[in-house]
Amino acid sequence: MLYEIKVSPGPNSRPFQYYTVTVEALTSHDAVARVERSNPGCNVYCMNSYNSPKEGSSGLDFSDIGGSALLIAFLLLIWGVIQYWHIILPISIIVGILCVIGWFAKED
Repeated sequence: MLYEIKVSPGPNSRPFQYYTVTVEALTSHDAVARVERSNPGCNVYCMNSYNSPKEGSSGLDFSDIGGSALLIAFLLLIWGVIQYWHIILPISIIVGILCVIGWFAKED
């Protein structure tokens, strides 16, 4: 577990700005004891605790990479249509006309 430990000046220590230390320990008592050893005479107490992230975990996994790849491909497709509309539009009209002619020719 990870514990957030708040350190503040004690009655016999010189004044300093409060700060928070994140410590990995089995229990909150172990975390507080570890911080007390490095800050003698200070007031130390546990503020928060949470589970530590998985070991060796990077920020991305395969689903994030796949989603990012699809997003980039979609954005490149939109960019290509906007950039080359003067080529894509006439070709798509010609292909559409040929498809309609072929559809009508098939019915005879």
